[in-house]
Amino acid sequence: MNIFSNNENYQVILWRKDGFARYYEMHYLSFDFLEEDFDYILLLKFDFPIFLSDKDIMNLKKSLEVIYLEDLNIFTILTKRREAPLLNQSEDEFIYSFSCSFKNFKTTILNWDRNFFITNTFLFDFLDFIVSKEFVFNKILVRQIPFIQEKLTITSEYDVIIPHKGDWKYLRSALQFLKHLNTLKIYVGIDQEVDSDFILLKGDFNMAKYYNFDPNPAGPYIIRNYLIDHSKSELIFFQDSDDISCADRFLKLSQYIVGEGIELCGSHEVRIDYFDKSVRAHRFPLDVLYALGNGAIYPLLFPTCVMKRDAFYASGKLSEERIFGNDTKFLFNSFFILKRIMNVNEFLYIRRTHADSLTTSKETSIDSYARRKLLSSWYIDFEAIRNGNIKRAESNLIYVGPSVNYMASAIS
Repeated sequence: MNIFSNNENYQVILWRKDGFARYYEMHYLSFDFLEEDFDYILLLKFDFPIFLSDKDIMNLKKSLEVIYLEDLNIFTILTKRREAPLLNQSEDEFIYSFSCSFKNFKTTILNWDRNFFITNTFLFDFLDFIVSKEFVFNKILVRQIPFIQEKLTITSEYDVIIPHKGDWKYLRSALQFLKHLNTLKIYVGIDQEVDSDFILLKGDFNMAKYYNFDPNPAGPYIIRNYLIDHSKSELIFFQDSDDISCADRFLKLSQYIVGEGIELCGSHEVRIDYFDKSVRAHRFPLDVLYALGNGAIYPLLFPTCVMKRDAFYASGKLSEERIFGNDTKFLFNSFFILKRIMNVNEFLYIRRTHADSLTTSKETSIDSYARRKLLSSWYIDFEAIRNGNIKRAESNLIYVGPSVNYMASAIS
């Protein structure tokens, strides 16, 4: 079968382990095939023309089977492989394609209280359901077509640092997709009052260590610094509590950062946008130091990153004087200290953009006056240091402590 896909049709492929397959082409998904007996399902749809030959489809199915032989409860998001941008992050293609076991697909659809007639928001709706309401899948992967096969080995244990403020449902889903991964030591900082909903959450996810901060909100940077100070692993992974780590994030980033001698490393992100109900690829430049040195402002998304512990302390830790923006300040400062800051050319992080987060609220959003004013002052000093006009120690890029004394206590 030759597929030349555009933005009009879904190409639905059902297949069995013995190789028998059935193909459907649909303008909308009406799920007429739910009574079929197959092992796997693949749904392909692209905004841009893409030619996939019979051989391409066969190789794609084989690559997906390798994934499901490891774990049948993996949900795989699919998009086209592209070059990473050179300087700033790029908002790239909208994503519609995915694959999973046919049994889990049917279980999800049957538990889904909605009409069996899905349009262009299907992947958004499906993802929102599986990460918020129905934990049929325990892992999520993102793969670019064509796949690059890699052999991943465990390099060490990792600390995962998660500050949380807001709806407990976000933290619950973040932990759900960490629960099934080995070698993780998870540290969660609670930046609000604990209640009965938190007690239930803690009982379900007792593999993490929880800390409460008083007074609150203390902000994510005070929490990150404290949790890092009270953890021990050589590799520190960051994550926001309303986001999802892909199942291969920790192995891929740790292997890359250790094997290539990198000190700070991030990845591309898939963004689930709750404002326009879309799923979209956001790519970042691979060489972050080069990008920063050539005028880039946001060449790395901090929550996607892993960092070596000694590099974190060498960079002066995260400033604690405010609750937003200090990861950008930290990156500007690290430019003068670290030798290699990179992004891998893969999607390893799923970010949820929704109302009431620090990056979307009116007062602290990316386009807010407060952020733009801070960014301008940091960039002026960044360029002044590069040109030899001021010393870094005299700039506003260095660490600043909190204005209030905060107390942290472990939640037993």
